[in-house]
Amino acid sequence: MRGRSRALGGALALLLGLWLGFGSRPASRSVRDVEVGERPAVRGFVRDLEGPLAGARVRFQGDAVRVATDARGNFLLPRSVNSKRRITAWKEGFLIGGAAPNDRLPTLTLRPLPREDNDAYEWVEPGPDSHGTHNCANCHGEIYREWQRSGHARSATGRHFRSLYLGTNWDGKPGVGWGLLDQHPDGAGVCTACHAPTVAVGDPARYDLSKVRGVDARGVHCDYCHKVSGDSGGKVGYTHGRYKLELKRPVEGQLFFGPLDDVDRGEDAYSGFYRESRYCAACHEGVVFGVHVYSTYSEWLDSPAGRQGRHCQDCHMRPTGTMTNIAPSKGGIERDPLTLGNHRFFAGSREEMLRRCLHLSATLRPGPDAVRAEVTVRADGAGHRVPTGFVDRHLLLVVEGLDETGKPLRLRAGPVLPAVAGPELKGRPGKLYAKLLKDFEGNSPAPFWRADPDLVDTRLHPGREDRLVFEFPRELRRLRVRMLYRRFWQEVGRAKGWPDENLVVAEQAFE
Repeated sequence: MRGRSRALGGALALLLGLWLGFGSRPASRSVRDVEVGERPAVRGFVRDLEGPLAGARVRFQGDAVRVATDARGNFLLPRSVNSKRRITAWKEGFLIGGAAPNDRLPTLTLRPLPREDNDAYEWVEPGPDSHGTHNCANCHGEIYREWQRSGHARSATGRHFRSLYLGTNWDGKPGVGWGLLDQHPDGAGVCTACHAPTVAVGDPARYDLSKVRGVDARGVHCDYCHKVSGDSGGKVGYTHGRYKLELKRPVEGQLFFGPLDDVDRGEDAYSGFYRESRYCAACHEGVVFGVHVYSTYSEWLDSPAGRQGRHCQDCHMRPTGTMTNIAPSKGGIERDPLTLGNHRFFAGSREEMLRRCLHLSATLRPGPDAVRAEVTVRADGAGHRVPTGFVDRHLLLVVEGLDETGKPLRLRAGPVLPAVAGPELKGRPGKLYAKLLKDFEGNSPAPFWRADPDLVDTRLHPGREDRLVFEFPRELRRLRVRMLYRRFWQEVGRAKGWPDENLVVAEQAFE
């Protein structure tokens, strides 16, 4: 009897050792808890179509605790508050599988991912449709509404984008100002790879986005993003959009990739790529026509955030904390809201993020003949240069010296704004923060399709101070400092009749 007890104890110790060796457990859970706790562990088995699977991740659906299978595909999963939920398993190269927790010895069989991508796949419309089988909004209503408010949803049809691409004004009148399609028609197809990535080979819209139709006009939409299985291996910045991303579109049924490894519908797979900045690099890093037009990814690599391993998604898909179920009443489960990313890609709006990160300060130092004003500008909490994104975005620091009556004083010494700031601000005390393109005759601003690759970049670096010194007459009593944000150059916007111009993102007075 004693020998049998010793053998049983040894077997339990071996199983426990395998669990500790291959899995992970929270610091608060001790070995004793698993051995004699009130909630004993669940034993089970994971296999594929050929036999046992080692190293598969196993968890109760929605639970933070996960373990890994041993060399024989066995697992020992400690019970938790989620123990009544299904048990799920996933391994690289397979779809997520699941089993009911009440099976005496649950066996989970994982199906392999398709080896090839199906070019003939028909993309799923993201919008709601009661007759649609997989329309995203049918189940994921809140995520769909977030995405609708994002730039990704307007990537192919945004009014500013169309105006620049087609060379039209705000009301659609052709032949107004900059226009890629007219001025550089041979390169017009480069935009499709990022702005309308689901346009098929042979579709006229591939080289003229004014012809984009149907689900392709939805831009960077749900089904496209969740067909990405990883990085294609192309060179960052030179392989753009869909060509930089590896897709897995099924021949039959459905297949969706995402950042959760326990979505148990029989058509889902996990990919850690969804939490990496490399995913974003496909469209947010680009040398176009020899010009480094988009540089957000390389800026991130050079930032404190990049060096610390904080990825784009950590800020731009930061959970709102309000969503707890991604498919309520459609089979979704309640989850920790901090595990569910937002799909607006901005915490509030781009303008709000700028207001949070930009900080102004100033010190006035009176002298016998003049007042020296030292102004400091700093961008904190950003993972890239400020501003970033489309090359024409820029900031304008505007400094005004006022006497005791509020009358503006003439600047005696210090930096002033250049002509590209516009006629109202040209020559005023301040500084332009921009990636300024010039054409081959030296004229600025210039569209990127007619620009000299040799550009000037004065944008703010995250976490670094930019200090400027201005000298005003000794009558100076008050210094007004503003930071204006513009999405486009003033002369371009005015020529095209765009309604937006200056947006004040920081303002402060110093005495």
